[in-house]
Amino acid sequence: MSFRRVLTGGVAIALAVAGGLTAVGAAPTAAGAAGPSCPLKALSKASKPVQITFWQSLPQANLAAINKLVAQFNASQTDVKVNVVSQVSYDDTFTKYKAGLSSGDLPDIVMLQETDQQQMIDTTTVLPSGACAKADKYSFSDFLPRVVSYYTVKGQMYAMPFNVSGPVLYYNKKSFTAAGLDPEKPPASLDELVADAQKIKAAGAVSKAPLGLKTEPGFIEHMIAIGGSTFVNNDNGRKARATKSTFDNKTGRQVFQTLSTMVKNGLAEPTPDSGTGTFNDLIGIGNGQFAMAFDTSASLGTISQFLATGAYPNVSLGVAPMVGASPKKGGVLVSGGALYMVNKSEPAKQAAAWKFLKWLDEPAQQTTWSIDTGYIPIRKAAAATAAMQDYWAKNPAYKVAYDQLLSGPNTVATAGSVIGNYKGVRDAVRDAENSMFLQGKDPRAALKDAASNANSAISDYNSRVG
Repeated sequence: MSFRRVLTGGVAIALAVAGGLTAVGAAPTAAGAAGPSCPLKALSKASKPVQITFWQSLPQANLAAINKLVAQFNASQTDVKVNVVSQVSYDDTFTKYKAGLSSGDLPDIVMLQETDQQQMIDTTTVLPSGACAKADKYSFSDFLPRVVSYYTVKGQMYAMPFNVSGPVLYYNKKSFTAAGLDPEKPPASLDELVADAQKIKAAGAVSKAPLGLKTEPGFIEHMIAIGGSTFVNNDNGRKARATKSTFDNKTGRQVFQTLSTMVKNGLAEPTPDSGTGTFNDLIGIGNGQFAMAFDTSASLGTISQFLATGAYPNVSLGVAPMVGASPKKGGVLVSGGALYMVNKSEPAKQAAAWKFLKWLDEPAQQTTWSIDTGYIPIRKAAAATAAMQDYWAKNPAYKVAYDQLLSGPNTVATAGSVIGNYKGVRDAVRDAENSMFLQGKDPRAALKDAASNANSAISDYNSRVG
């Protein structure tokens, strides 16, 4: 057993590579060619039940939903027993996973956020879902195309999609009505966003600003993708490893300029995207400070629960597609998380993990998961179930994220980017946002800084992994 150490974002990652030192980040084998194998037959030969460990990263609000599914799976058969270990957050989960690369303390399945994809591939510890699909003659044809595109890198599908979400525009219909706007016609572009915000401000329909603008750099990526532009080079890191950013362009300048102008003119107020103020944008809608906010569709279930208590009588919640640049050119990206099988597990555990993941993604389970949480059903068959259709008919807000993930072309821009030091890149964008919003920096200069610092983060990571 050889070890190679990779420093990423200040964290030392020990990459255990069996049979000698292997270059980390080498191009994965394309689907259909000789590549990683999935030991499906090992399950039938093993003593039952095969116990597997599943590290999940969901917040408390969605923990009951995942535990319910796991309990249902365990009760449905006797071959596999899934044991859930809950982590605090995605970041904590991945930090623990990377520490386990040297200690050997690894799960059989790990839930990670979508931005961890390249780093996870670089650990060389992934049993690709595509390999098991090939061995099992399993088809992803019923899955939403953009979801499959996101988790396919150089022809190989690595993660098993599961908890997919997307950004949406939350807004208070009562604020729109007070401003003389049609509450059923929310803004569909950046220009319309500005125009509606101006009317809301002029009418005094909010106490602070029309838009509570969370400084979440991922929203910038979505706005740029909606404009049809990539975020990094080499086909968003899918043709070859990304080596530099591409967002300092016309589309990026439009996004930065629009948001900067809105803040300067009192049409938007920045709110933090982490810490105790993470949900200030949504709370601000509840208490009348804001009329609109961008946030994840995965929060919809929690928001609905709060509204049902009657604590916010002045809110009539509206949910609309994410706003971005030139909306007819592109579309939103895949957000949320996915499940990775670990190839360091015993063969029987790998086969057991695949059986569980297939079950989780069956239409019935995807329907239950979506209804319970607000996450997007990732299969067309799940969306077509009577239960899902009935739920959407009664709760149309829950269908918005699904519809927008199907809208627009499926291109390398909308497939999303694959970046090693994704955190470093997003930190660069966040810093640029704050320099505009808090220090009044010129949007073009801020965007240039973001691109330069993102390039440094990408280059530094690439130099460490070889």
